[in-house]
Amino acid sequence: MKSMNVTPRRENWLSVFLVIVVTLLTYTPLISQLGFYRDDWYLIWIAQYQGSEGIIALFRGDRPLFGWFYALDYLLLGDAPLGWHLLGLIVKLVTALAILWLLRSLWPQQSMETTFMALLFVVYPGFFQQPNVGTFMNHLMAYAGAIMSLACTIQALKTNTSLGRVVYSFLGLALAAFYIFTYEALIGMEAVRLLLIGYFYYRQNAPNWRLGIRFTLVKLSPYILLSLGFVFWRLFIFQATRRSTRVDILVEEYLAFPLHNAVRLILETLKDLFETSILAWGVPFYQFTVSADYRILAQAFLLAFVVVILASGYLYLIRKQVEAKTQVDSYPHVGRDWLILGAVIVVVTTIPIIAAGRDVFFSLQFDRYTFQSILGVALFMGGFIFFALRGAPRWVVLSVLLVSGVSTQFLSADFYRNFWTIERNAMWQLSWRAPQIEDGTTLVLAMPSGYRLAEEYEIWGPVNLIYHPSEPLQVAGQIMFDDIWVDMARGTQENRVIRDTISIQRDYAKVIILSQPTSRSCLHILDGRRSEQAVSEPPEVRIIAEYSVLNLISTAGTHPIPSSTIFGPEPSHDWCYFYQKIDLARQNMDWQAAADLADEAISLGLEPSDVSEWLPALEAYIHVEDAKQSKQISRLIRVNKNVYAGLCEQMKVLHGQPAEYDRDLLLNVLCKSD
Repeated sequence: MKSMNVTPRRENWLSVFLVIVVTLLTYTPLISQLGFYRDDWYLIWIAQYQGSEGIIALFRGDRPLFGWFYALDYLLLGDAPLGWHLLGLIVKLVTALAILWLLRSLWPQQSMETTFMALLFVVYPGFFQQPNVGTFMNHLMAYAGAIMSLACTIQALKTNTSLGRVVYSFLGLALAAFYIFTYEALIGMEAVRLLLIGYFYYRQNAPNWRLGIRFTLVKLSPYILLSLGFVFWRLFIFQATRRSTRVDILVEEYLAFPLHNAVRLILETLKDLFETSILAWGVPFYQFTVSADYRILAQAFLLAFVVVILASGYLYLIRKQVEAKTQVDSYPHVGRDWLILGAVIVVVTTIPIIAAGRDVFFSLQFDRYTFQSILGVALFMGGFIFFALRGAPRWVVLSVLLVSGVSTQFLSADFYRNFWTIERNAMWQLSWRAPQIEDGTTLVLAMPSGYRLAEEYEIWGPVNLIYHPSEPLQVAGQIMFDDIWVDMARGTQENRVIRDTISIQRDYAKVIILSQPTSRSCLHILDGRRSEQAVSEPPEVRIIAEYSVLNLISTAGTHPIPSSTIFGPEPSHDWCYFYQKIDLARQNMDWQAAADLADEAISLGLEPSDVSEWLPALEAYIHVEDAKQSKQISRLIRVNKNVYAGLCEQMKVLHGQPAEYDRDLLLNVLCKSD
């Protein structure tokens, strides 16, 4: 079967179509099920409390332009997660097309190769934070601005009209100012501009290298002045208040240990070159696939297979055109150039990250430090594929890279979908369980393994949005850390300031500990007076369970209703709904109400995955003297021998000690066979 004869104009549109379709296939399947994460929470909270001025003030101390764009984003998108994710998708798509434009401008004869390099950019698995789009929105926008600026610069060199040169030069300079002042860590892209301009003149004036250097410096001079202006502003005019972005502190550290930091800069840059370019295609893929559900894995690989089929179809359609261009191409070593250029671009864009004390780690918190180098990776891998490989191995390696990228991005979205489901369900359960929380309380939340929170604003952000919407912060939060028990034992009081704007007062003498041991468990609100309650909790939670003050939950008043715009519709009333209501009734010692709720849950065929969650129902049945149900629940608890043995042993240890509830009655019913 012969391939079709596609004209260059049609091939251009075909490549654009392929890039768009692959971007949509890679990032849209789960987009409607994603939510808010990490830094999103303090942004949404302050937006509701102080509006645009609050958002702008948040970033005034490190990246002031960030604040203005976030304020504009919030004005347009509001509190609905889907809007933020759609905007992030649009930015990703624009960047991918800008990459294609840039590559085609530099290598117009290599249409097939530039298309595949653009696809490698789209699916690159070393940066899998696309679902965390609110936190990284302006990073994505800044990078899009950088790529478009580079493309405009190359177009200004190529155009034959004075008007075209002026327009493209102005756009390139304006976009450069936008991305540099938005996200200073991308300053390495100006070194990329130097490389690309120099390479352009090298190709145009290969015999006359002096003329090429002169032309390069002349064309680069406006961008050099812009970069110097930014550096001057950052060093001598702008007063950064956030420690991690203060240049003076960074300089002091380098002056204090110059040799150590010089060696670190060299070694870490070389290490990150390897990690960013090579390991990124395997490590995240392995991390996600090793623990993924088979059904999700099948979906990921099916999606990747569709992308490979589409790429193969594109290759089949343009095969004749590729063969014709290969015959007339006067520069056969372009693949080698891509390999070298790509490696150098990765290095020059990584150096500012390493210099700032950051490093490449493939984890949900740190994978972003590969982000600025994706253009270089696409060129490097494209150079390897089209320079070092021939025949079937070339297409096998390219297919493997596409499969790795697409499946990793899908599995990342699946992780974030699950994360959002667990987090928003936890907030809904808290609203079912706690009508009101006393002001000044500190909530400590332990999420299931694999979904642990990274910062305390991931707790107080959503909680205050539920209990005190558009009001000052009333409830503090804290995540689990190794020595948290020390602060609780001492009743430490501390003040944490976020971005010089948000002040959080934490009182470890007024703590409520919340825990969700597994993704299938309900949210557990612990009572420090009931140590047996923590038997099914992780060890680190059991250690601090005694410090949880349940009376900080007021059972009076109406329950808050979480915003459906932010948290989505109320989850179905499954077992966890009844568990929270039974536990609330137990706190009120309204045993009949608790027993009635348990009866209703049982009649609906509901039951917990964690048998310790039967305890409130068991205690209710004991108090209303329902012997039949008491025996039945006791048998259900005994199914899990570890939980059962732990409960009984703990209650035996506490036998005879004073308590605000009848521990001995519970002991006699549940553990009488012992």
